[in-house]
Amino acid sequence: MIGRIGLLPLVRRRLPWLLGGLGLVLLTLISGLALLALSGWFIVSSALAGLGLIAMINIFTPGAGIRLFALTRTVARYGERLVSHSATFRLLTDLRMHVFEKLLGQDEAQLRRLQRSDIRSRLSADIDNLDHLYLGVANPGLGALLATALTLIGISLLTPMLALICAGLFLLLNPTIALTCYTSGRAQSEALGNALPELRNRVSEGLEARQELVALGLLDAMTGRIDRDTERINTIQQRIAIIDAIGNGGVLLVGLMTVWIALIMSLALVHENALSGALAGLIILALLGLGESWLAMPAAWRRLAQCRVAAGRVVRIMDQPSELPQPERPRPWPGRFDIRIESLHFRYQAHQLPVINGLDLSIRQGERLVISGPSGCGKTTLARLIMRQMDPDHGRILLGGIDLRELDSKDLRQRIAWLPQQPVLFQDSLAANLRLAAPAASDEELHQALTAVGLAAFVAQRPNGLDTWIDEAGGNVSGGEKRRIALARLFLTQPDIVILDEPTASLDHQTSQLVNAALTSWLKQKTAILITHEPGQLRVDGRHLVMRPAGLIESQ
Repeated sequence: MIGRIGLLPLVRRRLPWLLGGLGLVLLTLISGLALLALSGWFIVSSALAGLGLIAMINIFTPGAGIRLFALTRTVARYGERLVSHSATFRLLTDLRMHVFEKLLGQDEAQLRRLQRSDIRSRLSADIDNLDHLYLGVANPGLGALLATALTLIGISLLTPMLALICAGLFLLLNPTIALTCYTSGRAQSEALGNALPELRNRVSEGLEARQELVALGLLDAMTGRIDRDTERINTIQQRIAIIDAIGNGGVLLVGLMTVWIALIMSLALVHENALSGALAGLIILALLGLGESWLAMPAAWRRLAQCRVAAGRVVRIMDQPSELPQPERPRPWPGRFDIRIESLHFRYQAHQLPVINGLDLSIRQGERLVISGPSGCGKTTLARLIMRQMDPDHGRILLGGIDLRELDSKDLRQRIAWLPQQPVLFQDSLAANLRLAAPAASDEELHQALTAVGLAAFVAQRPNGLDTWIDEAGGNVSGGEKRRIALARLFLTQPDIVILDEPTASLDHQTSQLVNAALTSWLKQKTAILITHEPGQLRVDGRHLVMRPAGLIESQ
């Protein structure tokens, strides 16, 4: 499952950070165990010296060791948190970008099958759940295993039989308890992993449709379903808490049992003068600390089933089957960019009327074609068909004499630029939003693109310039500024074909003239289709066609 997500190559990329976090976990555990063990040795030695049972001891060396391990544990713990969480955040960022890139490569039909709230949940909560694999299982698990091995090796130098018994208890019973928690809690963890996204989606959909729910009198029904889902999740979490408590109790019992066995054997060895009392104290406290390092393992292993559900949800949005057949041997990208549409028919559902019915159209290479018409007549649908986001029911679209279905979809996405009616801006800086189109673009190129669309003053008035923060969905900019930022982003690309859907919408007359001049310059040598409700706002030389319902086109 993890391999299907593509996590393993990302792990290799962040391997130094991940190994650094693991090393600091081990250093933290070893320092803590050494601090506890040395403190035990020091306390017992001091007590024995005070009773006159042993000669005077050197208090300076062990005191210095205690201070060293205390400081090392504190610094290592802080460093481990810093490095481990930094490694996790970097890895999750890489994974989100990987999944997002997969989503960007999907066609219109694939994305239409996904709900917006569900995509948001999978990109955020589901991917966040995967951090448990490193922070909850790999890091503490390997740390506890290595610390146990090193501690038992040290004990074996003093008493091999005790080390062997402790190894059997820690390395056999504790993993068995963790595995039992995983198997017994698997069904509940999977149920929780499925129930939480469903609840998030239902709440999100309810908030988005609250006005409609109130108008239809369905608000109480929706809140009732949310209450029932919440109660079900609470019940599942209570059952999981019982399993986790039993697992933690089992590990704690193993640790205490190990300490009692070690105490009995150590006292016997002390009685036989085979072991000093101070070393016996060292062993007892070291094993006590070692038992604590295993306490989190049962709950961590139980949660693996929940991570598996999250991974499956991420995989499903990445591996959605496409309804568009891909050619086994794609044709190379044509050398000319004229478009020919022949007998095009398309409807969204079989029971609906056709949106486009028998359309024939030729667009010459380098031509600028303005298409206008009333809402719902198929203008945006035609654009999506030309980009091959969908396939027509009948007819075909030729690019340079080649059917779109014979070309590689990746080539189409790279060579065709599209400005949608509702452009997307991300919660990031202005520069980052622009560099989505051209990651290597310099600041000067960004300024040129912004100037071309009349946003030079917008940037100059912001104290942070290109680093000006853009809220989610462009919430802190006007509709016209949002569209011009998207248009500036488009200007940073070098496509062969350009499709602009309402490029001058929400713009005043003066800004519209500026954008028209910029478009005239940028569209040279490009095949361009400009879709608009108000053709009078577009001052671009070229052919103007009016689209009527059912896809009929007439010259104007």
